[in-house]
Amino acid sequence: MMWILILLICSIPVSSFLWTNTKVTGIVGRSITINCRYNSPFKPNMKYWCLGWTIQCSYLVRTTDPGGQRGRISIKDYEAQGVFVVTMEDLRREDAGWYSCGIDKQDSDQLCAVKLEVSDEPVSVPEIRFLTPNIWCFENLVSVSCESVQGSFPIRYTWYERIRSVGSKISENNILDLHCQLFKQQDHQYYCIASNTQGEQYSEMVKVTIVHRSERNCIFLAQIGSRGSGVVPVKSKVTGVLGRAITIDCHYDQWLRWSVKLWMRQCSVLVKSSEHHGQRGRMSITDNMTQNKFSVTMEDLRYEDAGWYSCGFDQSSLISVSAVELQISDEPVSLPELRFLSSPPNASCFGSSVSISCESVQGSLPIHYTWYERTPSEASKISNTSKLDLHCQSFTQKHHQYYCTASNTQGEKSSEMVNVSVTHRPGENCSYVAQISTSGADDCYEISTVSSTTTNSIIMSQLDIR
Repeated sequence: MMWILILLICSIPVSSFLWTNTKVTGIVGRSITINCRYNSPFKPNMKYWCLGWTIQCSYLVRTTDPGGQRGRISIKDYEAQGVFVVTMEDLRREDAGWYSCGIDKQDSDQLCAVKLEVSDEPVSVPEIRFLTPNIWCFENLVSVSCESVQGSFPIRYTWYERIRSVGSKISENNILDLHCQLFKQQDHQYYCIASNTQGEQYSEMVKVTIVHRSERNCIFLAQIGSRGSGVVPVKSKVTGVLGRAITIDCHYDQWLRWSVKLWMRQCSVLVKSSEHHGQRGRMSITDNMTQNKFSVTMEDLRYEDAGWYSCGFDQSSLISVSAVELQISDEPVSLPELRFLSSPPNASCFGSSVSISCESVQGSLPIHYTWYERTPSEASKISNTSKLDLHCQSFTQKHHQYYCTASNTQGEKSSEMVNVSVTHRPGENCSYVAQISTSGADDCYEISTVSSTTTNSIIMSQLDIR
């Protein structure tokens, strides 16, 4: 019954005695630490760890040993805290059994028995991390580690590339080197599997997007699994039109509401929401916190603007979370739209002259506009601007027809016709009706001008031409 007495004594901190946990469990291949606590009278005494639970136990390591270590076992005494710590590395199944914390005394040693059990344990979900301080944008090379912090050793690690929902093995190592030569496409996905005799677990996905590639090197964005879910663009690919503006919306999680928003190209920040009122050059950021999104506008698009960009945020360090590809296209002009430049709205004729604008709302810039007058024999060019001014001095006949063309490098389109009818001409003045081909009565008015030596009054009456 002696061993029962020892266990009872060890589990209760009694004055001048030693105590610890009477049962501990270790994992095959890993280490275990046992804390042996003692009262202050034992501070100067030699401490030890031995195999067995009686006074005849065999010494494994003592605090007087060089460095406090023998083989896989080490001991360290923390006198101020009243505890000595025993560490057993690389546990094996045969290490299971009874041990003792011991304190050397001249009359009789103090012992405290500990039962060590050694078990097999499944691997935990492996953790992925970049082996570099920069956690989002890389040039040429970055290494990624895969590690299960729990589970019996040995643990086997295997890296795969996900291709069309199927994994292709690329490495049997816990370190994956991401480099330009590995990337054959624009986007890649990698994951690792950790396994031991008890099973296997899959890691999160490592997502890679190439943002720039030259003959010798490349720049790429890499993010781990859900870490990149804080900010996402509405689309992963957008197309802008040469010379025009484009706006890209980036939605973010609520916890990022007060972070600085970023718009980046490759690894460079182009504009921040916190600087210069969110504007720099041709780019601007507008943050809408109520909708948890920020919008990036790029003006006067150019061919060289094409490429990969990133929505991002700035907290303790610079983090990019999502990439979007911008393409620049050359677009033909749309059918030019005609409208009267008059006030109030729908007043086609105002004063003694009327101006009509011609505009293609789509198409690559610059767009060239030309106004023509149509005659029975040919079209005669009268203006190289987008605006046509109609006035009495323009009219040599009773009826006139005008139209404009809009053109860019992709082609040309003609507008509808502007029909003008002169209804009355008293000397140098006149009354006339101007109408755009498909316009209704609300777009057509008569201008009457009467001259005298002292006044020049304008009488305007709406005509019903329906």
